[in-house]
Amino acid sequence: MRSARCGAALVLAAAAPLLAARSEPPATAVAEVRVVEGRVEHGHDGSWKGESTSFRMAPGDHVRTGEDGLAVLTLPWMQILVGRDSAVSLASGRVLSTSLEKGRIEQRASSDILKVKTKEAEIRGAGSVVVSRADEAPGLTRVSPRAGIFLVKAGRKVVAVAPGQGLLVRGKGAAPEVVALPAAPRDLRPGRDPLYVEHGQPVTLAWTGTARRYHVEVSSLSGDEVLLARDVAGTAVPVSLPGLGTFRWRVSAVDEDGLEGAPSDPGFVCVVEK
Repeated sequence: MRSARCGAALVLAAAAPLLAARSEPPATAVAEVRVVEGRVEHGHDGSWKGESTSFRMAPGDHVRTGEDGLAVLTLPWMQILVGRDSAVSLASGRVLSTSLEKGRIEQRASSDILKVKTKEAEIRGAGSVVVSRADEAPGLTRVSPRAGIFLVKAGRKVVAVAPGQGLLVRGKGAAPEVVALPAAPRDLRPGRDPLYVEHGQPVTLAWTGTARRYHVEVSSLSGDEVLLARDVAGTAVPVSLPGLGTFRWRVSAVDEDGLEGAPSDPGFVCVVEK
């Protein structure tokens, strides 16, 4: 009898790893990531892989960009633009959320079903919002709503912020600070009247403003697809536009805390064949 019990115990011990493996199937991919430009890496099961086109993400996966990287993460009800030198993950578990470890994201969502989490705050809402985070101690989370009202939980407080307002959380457990956003740049050149340039020729985007830093985005004519983004010190930047057609561009001021203001009115560039 004793030998039979020992044998059964050995069989169960040997089978335990197999039973554990069967009870934890691989997580199902829920999002698609498209590489827009530069270095983009996909983190899965503790390893990292450089990507050049597109890939799928499951809960527990990560995406990070280099200093020249830009990527778009898409779920059925939302889109997240992952900016340069940023690190983002989809939390594992039943409740799906996005974690921003560092850098900048711009979220456009038709539902508030998914929240953005940082070490300092949780942000939830439907519409468009820019969330950025500085990882240097004690940590700084910045929130700039562009369309819609967003609820931000930080410390023991929950604060609602709307377009025209900004929010800062300086360290884990700190109370949220609602602040004024920097003024939108003006006098874009080229502006509403498109500038025509030959394909392959760089174009200089310029504007008027009082900030020291700016964030520039060039998108498709509709504005739905961001094609390149630049962080600029000064009030002008040369860019080479991808392909032929009409492109839309906007610029936002960035204050001394790194909080991004509302974007300017759009300017337009038309790239034609030589």
